Amino acid sequence: MARAKGPPPAGPGRDPLPPLIHGRVRLLVLSRLVAVPAAHAFTDLRRELDLTDGVLSVNLSKLEAAGLVRIEKAFVGRRPQTLVRVTDEGRARFDDYVQELRRIVPGLGS
Repeated sequence: MARAKGPPPAGPGRDPLPPLIHGRVRLLVLSRLVAVPAAHAFTDLRRELDLTDGVLSVNLSKLEAAGLVRIEKAFVGRRPQTLVRVTDEGRARFDDYVQELRRIVPGLGS
């Protein structure tokens, strides 16, 4: 039987779409942070992405541990505020992810 045409399977040790970024929530978060490079308040991200505190917190922790985002705690007046920014490494790895996705999915454009 002939093999369907398409991108070659990932080679040994190569994951075509890294699970760290490919996870739905982490992809949403990184997409938002890359699109608007300013710092984002945790509460704004939670509202914009329609996530619970727990889901957003867990996923931000994973991205922070990998060095893709930086989380800063500050006070605005007497109120605590958590700010999230994409790091240079996070932006580079997101760009690599998008390029790999374009390679895998025909017609996504450049």
